[in-house]
Amino acid sequence: MDVMELTGTYTYRSFLELPDPVDDFNRLRFAQATLGLTAGPDGAVNGELILSEPGEDPPIIMDMSGTASASSRLSFTLTGRGRPPIADFHYEYDGAVLRHWEAGVGQRAVLAGTVLRAEPHGGAPAGRTASFLAVRRD
Repeated sequence: MDVMELTGTYTYRSFLELPDPVDDFNRLRFAQATLGLTAGPDGAVNGELILSEPGEDPPIIMDMSGTASASSRLSFTLTGRGRPPIADFHYEYDGAVLRHWEAGVGQRAVLAGTVLRAEPHGGAPAGRTASFLAVRRD
């Protein structure tokens, strides 16, 4: 798999790492957003994580930058830094592209991994982790 295959637009969802079953799936929700990535042949990855709804003013966006490697499985690390009004946001991401099944029907490219709140913001302490999935859009 080529690192440039990361390029695309994804629906991003992250989940709190609660070990017990929940009666309401929304209790697991950490974030839902639009993730746009562009990967270069050198493994550089850049993009945006748009946390706001379309038309929301000001938009809530984190700039994403990092690297990707296709040594065995396509994996990546990203740093997300917020733009105003969330300039104090700093998150670190580590993920990989999940397996594409040859016999799969309607399967989409999916990114999966973990995210770390690297710096505190808005009363939320640094160190919080979540799991994420990002499903490629058309």
